[in-house]
Amino acid sequence: MDITSNGGSDFRQLAGEFRKAGKDGAAVRKALTKVIQAELKTIVAEQKRNFLAVESRGVSGRGTARREAFFMAHHKRNRGTHGLRAASARSIKSKVNYTGRRIGARISIDASMLPRSQRKMPAHINRGRVRHPVWGHRDRWVQQTFTPPGAFDKPIIRHRQAVRRKVEAAVTEVLRTLK
Repeated sequence: MDITSNGGSDFRQLAGEFRKAGKDGAAVRKALTKVIQAELKTIVAEQKRNFLAVESRGVSGRGTARREAFFMAHHKRNRGTHGLRAASARSIKSKVNYTGRRIGARISIDASMLPRSQRKMPAHINRGRVRHPVWGHRDRWVQQTFTPPGAFDKPIIRHRQAVRRKVEAAVTEVLRTLK
């Protein structure tokens, strides 16, 4: 999720104003960053809850029901503390940048916090499905579905306009204060 106003030009202008203001600019930047992070916090919390609540089902041929029952029993015991869903939830981060190529406020999944072989899985969970080999057997594949899809996107879509308005108001207020 990206929240920028006027293509990030307000944030660019802010960076310049912060530099001109010296120590006072650093204090104002810190306060503004806190305000923006507080707005993003509600979205991040909802995304984390969504990832932990996602249910999974596999669809394939022989022996699936028994493996699925074993997997689901194990998953319910460890829900929220272990596994890909919990790791994905822990890896959701928000960040505010005033300079560089990614100016603005951003919510993303830090893939470096996931095992190398599963770094693309949060995107598949969000999409609602993934096709993968069964227990490492490259000759047997299953289609695994995740319900409800959109664990990452739906909170962003629901809150985007309200957060954008609040962030733009805070940025405008800071720009007015610094001038």
